[in-house]
Amino acid sequence: MARIQKGILGPFIGSLANITGYLRLGVPVIRTKVDPADVPKVRTPKQKEVTAKFSLAMTFIKPVTPFINVGFSLHRAPGKTAHNIAVSKILSQGITGEYPELALDFPNIPVCHGELPGAVHPEVTLINPKRLRFSWEVDSNEDPERKRDQVMLLAFSPQDGTAYYLKSGARRSAGAEFLDIYAEQANQTFQTYISFISDDREMIADSRYTGQILVP
Repeated sequence: MARIQKGILGPFIGSLANITGYLRLGVPVIRTKVDPADVPKVRTPKQKEVTAKFSLAMTFIKPVTPFINVGFSLHRAPGKTAHNIAVSKILSQGITGEYPELALDFPNIPVCHGELPGAVHPEVTLINPKRLRFSWEVDSNEDPERKRDQVMLLAFSPQDGTAYYLKSGARRSAGAEFLDIYAEQANQTFQTYISFISDDREMIADSRYTGQILVP
């Protein structure tokens, strides 16, 4: 049964024949139900490529979901989620190679997007097998409000799909922050990123890729 809750000009809610209407993030959506009999049994090479790219993107997205939910939450169109945006960006710019030889292109994967100034000359070093030190340049003449921004740090290991992160670390004025990690195996690598979020959580910076760290 379908309802038009707000009159003839309102959104269509419910099911009618093969049509379903609902609200998603406040935006009216209408979808057509697909008859399984109409779905081709043999998938085309292009369909296989799209599926492979999506699956590859999800190996990165799943463990970092709490981080990207913050990183993309402030600049999204109505009806879009931070998850939608992150997946779209990886599919469009974060995968390299030709199907079936596909790989994540970590330097080109964004994990935050916004208008705050980004990290200046960021670096990351391995302090010991369980700790990373991120550092960045501090401008003494910077707007005092920006000095209160907090750093966001992310380290992702493709070997076991684990991620370690800080969503609100040291102030920008500190110039450095530590991130604890745990390597499950010898010679494990971590792909690292840095960003900043404002003290009131209303603004965020574009993320910067800070390189690969090898834990012997």
